[in-house]
Order: sequence, then structure tokens, then C-alpha cells
Amino acid sequence: MLGLLLLAPALAACGGEGGVAVGDVVPARQDAQFTGEGVETVIALPVGRLEVTTGQPVTQVSAKDTRQLEKLEAPEGSAFVPITWQYDAATFGALAAYLDTDTSPVIDLVADGASYRLPAPESSGEGAESFYVLVSGKGAQPRLDVDFDGVTQQADLSSGEVDAGRAEPLYDLAKPKTKQFPCEPAVSYSRATRRTPKFSCSTSRPFRLPYAGSAWAGEGKSWLVVSVRTSLGLWNEVADDLKSGAIYYGEAVDGTFRLGDTEATAVVKDPQNTSCPDRTDQGTCTVQFNVVFEAGTSYPKKLTVDEQYGLRLAQVWGGGQGEDTLDLGLTATAKLK
Repeated sequence: MLGLLLLAPALAACGGEGGVAVGDVVPARQDAQFTGEGVETVIALPVGRLEVTTGQPVTQVSAKDTRQLEKLEAPEGSAFVPITWQYDAATFGALAAYLDTDTSPVIDLVADGASYRLPAPESSGEGAESFYVLVSGKGAQPRLDVDFDGVTQQADLSSGEVDAGRAEPLYDLAKPKTKQFPCEPAVSYSRATRRTPKFSCSTSRPFRLPYAGSAWAGEGKSWLVVSVRTSLGLWNEVADDLKSGAIYYGEAVDGTFRLGDTEATAVVKDPQNTSCPDRTDQGTCTVQFNVVFEAGTSYPKKLTVDEQYGLRLAQVWGGGQGEDTLDLGLTATAKLK
């Protein structure tokens, strides 16, 4: 457990009376205090790229360089390792739509062969954090061991080189393309209707990720992910005499997906692109699912979309009657590009 010397947003504090002790983390005065003054290292994680700057170890820290405004002396046989880190704003959260996890990285600073657990970086793409870590020895050969959900990367803070292991594909990822392609026009419904609802369906171009849902792909493998967006308009139940009926809107929707005969490994509903019902669009139920498949280099291109809707009565017409709620299933297919 680290002893923390000053209360800060991500570096909560408790201090001792005798000054600093090995393992203590001391918040620096400025948020980006060491940026541009040391070795820069970039560690790619599923949540974004962590940018780290490491300064030369020191045995004294002046009062103007810490938030507690007092000079600090490293005990004999120890040194302060200065670190600034922050998530790259351009990549932080870029893959969030394909993640279903609240995992944070577990980070250890290793210096002179000893390991020191650090508080995780602030979980945002804004602002930097700077601090000193008091280590035993001279702070030689510093590195960060960064574990994310069981996969550990080793970052050499003297050279900026990273041994990424299974996380290596994260370093070459391009930004996911958002262009959508229409599904096949034929749609089947679990309920009979004489008035086909307005329905649209589209998919993104699939691409590969080493981490999706809440798991890493197997050694030497990757996940195939695709976004599916659908929109269902009002549903009409028409009486046999065609003179009365009831109108429903979707208030909830779930989806299951198959790629050929392969069931999806994970399905992540995208809250940023889901509105069910959308009260600004006549109760339309719009949803985007980000779907994860275990697929080899060659895979079937036929995607089957099964959705299950919870419908709620909006109004009756022609003196008709309606149930308060209905269940509706539909099946659509798409050929992936």
C-alpha cells in the first residue's frame, strides 16, 4: 500500500510525521510538471493511449515543486522518480462502444528491482497528473508494468520502448469507420400485421480488435466486431373488420446475432446511439448494437439480426381496444461488406 503525502484528485493522501518513506507518492505542484523534460513513453490500452513522461531521479525536491510547499529530502539510499502521465484525448474512449467493462489498469513502477503499486490514472481524456515516487536505491532502470484485465505490458521508462505482448495490435489500430450499409430489405415479424411498420437496418464494415466486450482475444487471435443500427416505427394492430385497431411504440429492445451459424460472443448496446422511444420522432425505437464475434481470417458474410421489442399502447382508433403491452420479434439479415 502506498503512503500518499497530499490529497489530490487521483492521488489521495495520508502522510507520516517523519517526512517521506520508500513507496510514498508525492503529488507535484503542476499537473503537467515534467512534460517535455524527460523520456516519453506511450502505452496503448483498450481505454486509450497512456502518455508517460519520466524525469531523472533526484534526491531533493524543492518546496516550489510540490503541492505541500515544503522541501523534501530522500532518506539515505533512496531517490524520487518524477512522472507525468495522461490519457491521449484523441484516443481515450475511442473504442468505448465496443467495451463492456469498468476495468482500470493496474500499474507498478519497478526500479532497482523493487516494485511499487501506483494509483491508476484519472479515468478521463482530459488533464495530466504529475508526482514523485520515492524508491529504494537510485531509481535505476525504471519501468512500468501495466496490467489490463490479465495482460501485462512492460514499458522501459529509460528508452520509451514497450514490450506489449498480446496488446501489440492496439498500437496499429485505425479509428473505426462509422459509415453504415443497408441490411437486406426483407424483414419477418413474429406478429401478423396488415400495416407494415417503418423499419430500417444498417451495419458498419467489420473490423478487428484484440480486446472487446470484457475480454482479450486468445493468443494470436482477434475479435471481429460490427455495429448494427436499427429503427422501428409505430406498430399497428388492425382488427379483422379493418375499421379499428391500436397503435404501439417500442419502449425496450434487445438483440441476438449470428454470423453464419456462429453466435455473438458479446453484444454491447451503445447508449450514445440509442433512443427507445424517441419522443422527438413519433415514438420511433432506434438502437445501435456493437457486436463481437469469434471469427477466423475467413468468415461467413451473412449476418442474422434477431430483435425482441417490448411495445406499449400509444392509442386506439375506430373504437378499437388494445392490450397495454405487446411483445414483438423481428428477423433481418445483412451481407457484411
